[in-house]
Amino acid sequence: MVGAKLRPFLIGSLESTPPPRMPVRWGLTSNPEADPTRPPADPSDAPSKNAAVDLTTRDYRELRRELWAEGAFEPEPIFYMLKQLVVFAFFGAALLALRPSVCSTLLSVVARFIGLERVLDLAANSHTAGPLATWQILLSAALLALSLQQAAFIGHDTLHNGVFCRPRGQGLSRSLLAQLNAGLLLGISCEMWLCEHNLHHAYTLRPGEDPQFRYFPLWLQSVKEIPLWLAELPSARTRPILRAFVWRCVQLLTRVQHITIAPMAMLIGRYNFLLISWVFAFSRRKWLDVSFMAAHLCWFAIWLAVLLPSTRERLLFVAVHYACVGVLHVQLLLSHLCTQQFSADEEATLGVFRFQLATTRNIATNAWDSWFHGGLEKQIEHHLFPQLPRHRLHAVAPRVKALATKHGVPYMEEDFSAAMLLCAHNLARLSIELATVNPAA
Repeated sequence: MVGAKLRPFLIGSLESTPPPRMPVRWGLTSNPEADPTRPPADPSDAPSKNAAVDLTTRDYRELRRELWAEGAFEPEPIFYMLKQLVVFAFFGAALLALRPSVCSTLLSVVARFIGLERVLDLAANSHTAGPLATWQILLSAALLALSLQQAAFIGHDTLHNGVFCRPRGQGLSRSLLAQLNAGLLLGISCEMWLCEHNLHHAYTLRPGEDPQFRYFPLWLQSVKEIPLWLAELPSARTRPILRAFVWRCVQLLTRVQHITIAPMAMLIGRYNFLLISWVFAFSRRKWLDVSFMAAHLCWFAIWLAVLLPSTRERLLFVAVHYACVGVLHVQLLLSHLCTQQFSADEEATLGVFRFQLATTRNIATNAWDSWFHGGLEKQIEHHLFPQLPRHRLHAVAPRVKALATKHGVPYMEEDFSAAMLLCAHNLARLSIELATVNPAA
């Protein structure tokens, strides 16, 4: 039953998803595999009492039908082939940054092949022995982080069934590509991601229900979370002193949440992601995930042992590399952080289009930096049409924006720095509100 309710999301495997505590309402997203001309089969597709919501939802579904008819949900294989080459290119560049002699050897091979002896001499003279320079370690750590970040985007799109043409689903190619990028390169559990991300799309920012945006006791995102936070405390009847002490600690943490949000996401986001992946994979007996994550640890350990001779260099590399990968977690946060939160009943009164635009934020990019965000910059379009391939998001955005303008729905889009400042301002305001809450009341 749960799988049937979630199937329109078509994000991936459903068997590992736990039963939701709140209902999933049909039609929260696009289902390009379904017949767009078929009449609604679910009661929640029936007209609601809110005429404005009905009109907005009708136009949204009409846009979905148009995109389906235009073939917009069909990916371009060459796009993802090039993106995969970018992943390998960054990986190779990170390797060469630590081993200039390898670059020299490759240059020698090319020189011999094309008969350029002068280039061969240059390659021979470029080899220098000695300890690694700090800049080499920093450069390699950043380049490897870029490789893993771009691999994460491909893994995300693959598990959304947005990379391969129909028939989509649990195919071998899809599984291998996802495990290559998410499991082997990034080192996370695909099944864990599917489980959490299914629910994230189903209950975007619903207080206490969206597993990817529960940050007690670090960051308060909405006043609607305060009752849930209070419920996490020890009982006021049996342990009032402990309850007051814990709440005071929570208030101290959130007092500086507008300052800690970015550095903590960068510094601990990567470690946390790896930890919950291993816990999930072992607890759910996802042995395929375990094998690919173990392979990730193997190649990363070999990288550290072979390419970095001293303990100091290894520690520096790991710290910088994981912090750079942590930028990905900041990108993920900005897509939804400090937007509105709604209960299940409130979601139903809004309709899917208004709900997704109220809980999601786009990041304004240029032609030269959109690659860095990997589709996260068009999060509104992604949440409206989760299976839409990444390279179609920018083309669809003007049509979504026009629909929002037509119905007077705010379309949130900020550049990266402005979004960070906006989130910091809202987090600071929320921390002040939390400081006034009496846990004994």
